[in-house]
Amino acid sequence: MYTYEKKRSEYGKQCRFHNDGPTMLINMMPDPSLEEDWIQRNPVDKTTNETNKWSEHEANTIRMKYVDRGILHREGGWPVDIYLDDPEQVSRFRKKAEKDKLYLQSVKTMSVLAEHFIKQNNAIDIFQPYFTEPKCQDFQTLVPSYQTVAVMVDPCVPKRPIQNISWSSEQSFLIAVSYADKRFQMTNLNSSPNSYVFDTEIFTSPYFTMESQYPISRVKFHHRDGQLLAGGLLNGQVALWDMRTGSTNIGISNIRNGHRDLILSLEWIQSKTNSEFLTGSSDGQIMWWDTRNLTEPTDVLLLDLLKTEVKDEPEWIRWGRSHGVTCIDYHFSIPIRFMIGTSTGHVFDGNRKGKTVLEKIPSIYKCHFGPVYSVRRNPAFLKTFLTVGDWQAKIWSEEVKESQTMWIKNYDMRLTDGQWSNSKPSVFYTSRADGFMDCWDVLQQQLKPILSIKVSDNRLNCISCHGDGALLAIGDEGGNTRVIEMNDWFVIPGPYDRARLTAMFERETKREKLIEAKNRENRTKIQTKLPDNVDNFHTKVKLAVEEIERELAEVVDKICNNPIDEMIENDIMEEFKTEE
Repeated sequence: MYTYEKKRSEYGKQCRFHNDGPTMLINMMPDPSLEEDWIQRNPVDKTTNETNKWSEHEANTIRMKYVDRGILHREGGWPVDIYLDDPEQVSRFRKKAEKDKLYLQSVKTMSVLAEHFIKQNNAIDIFQPYFTEPKCQDFQTLVPSYQTVAVMVDPCVPKRPIQNISWSSEQSFLIAVSYADKRFQMTNLNSSPNSYVFDTEIFTSPYFTMESQYPISRVKFHHRDGQLLAGGLLNGQVALWDMRTGSTNIGISNIRNGHRDLILSLEWIQSKTNSEFLTGSSDGQIMWWDTRNLTEPTDVLLLDLLKTEVKDEPEWIRWGRSHGVTCIDYHFSIPIRFMIGTSTGHVFDGNRKGKTVLEKIPSIYKCHFGPVYSVRRNPAFLKTFLTVGDWQAKIWSEEVKESQTMWIKNYDMRLTDGQWSNSKPSVFYTSRADGFMDCWDVLQQQLKPILSIKVSDNRLNCISCHGDGALLAIGDEGGNTRVIEMNDWFVIPGPYDRARLTAMFERETKREKLIEAKNRENRTKIQTKLPDNVDNFHTKVKLAVEEIERELAEVVDKICNNPIDEMIENDIMEEFKTEE
């Protein structure tokens, strides 16, 4: 507050204005001598600011506290001695409980309340199809296509070949990749033995590092615990890693009790403790391991199928007769069964409940001329399995052992791996040595693939399909892992695909059975037609060849004389039935 001390008459007088002409204060004339000192500036920098002026203010808002709360739903009422993860114990207890009278009364009492809520839910049709109009059908994907989602590069120098890829069962965006060079005496001593876990969303750097003393040839995520990994090393040892503890392994086997060669296959198996897995190696052994004690395997199977009565036979003779294991397939819905691919081209159907070697290997299939690189059961049809070896991929049925039910064409280059789609049972993928991946659909066409993708300039080593069926991880010889997303054409099955595929597999299996019976009958005829006095082996072979050539000549003559259009499949099947 300001106080004026002057009188009112001394300030605040009225202003009076009047007109007045201009008044010159000073007149400065130009000096010509100063023009010689003039220097022109070139260029001229001038800054202007024509933008709006903004001011910044900071204020503290009220802090909000967030609390995460969840509900854990557990199925209760089970006895202590019943292990819920064992389907046999659960089914046995349920059958016993359903026969009890109290169970029937409880179900009858609860049915009244359940019926009330069911009638409430039926008031709204939650399964109503909203996109059945023709306009909506035009937007559906009809052409097979794909897109590359991520590319993971080996962070080490020099680059190492990829041997195995495994998807995490708990965190679907994580994949484990094992790097190892299996070429004899060609491994670079400066290469790193570590393998890595990558995140498909942030794939520029590894998500987790598996440190190892020796290169890891096989790695597999646990089927229930997504943080646990088991790996097989090049020296025959097995190791265990837990991503929650650190990069170093939490357990490793004794080298004296392990495999004698590199591990080529590793699979987790169903057990009461969920802590067991099996490994296969080129030394001809299959070993079962328990993660609680990795010092020695719990069981060992040597693939020596020759029956000998020699006692105290040297061990090196049995090792020489054994079949080297190249791949193993295990399905959790058949806990005691597993399939073995060997280096001799055979596929063994294994049974763990057997006591002897012949009981553990009840069925043998001669599939390829060279090593079997992949054997996979169809996820929807467990009796049908896919084998990949040499230059061809074949589809087999467990009921037919002498020949395959379906097969693809022979390639000019070798096939390296094969994988069924986990969502569409008629689709499978094969990788080639020239860097291409072929996508097949047996319901659409069998002569050529639906789609061929140029994945890399290097050799492709392995394929791994995600559980949803849309993502494929492919590893090559140059250390690059590519994640490819297939469109809905390869993921979503049609409404009648399952029925059509069932009919196709049954028809092909029945046809192969008839052909197998026909061949068996011809062999029996040849053996009965041979003279009894013929003892020479070469003479028997010559007579058998002549008989086969005669029958082949009759078949060729029949085909040449009759038009091909008249030879219907049903007529051939009926002819086989009558002759059988």
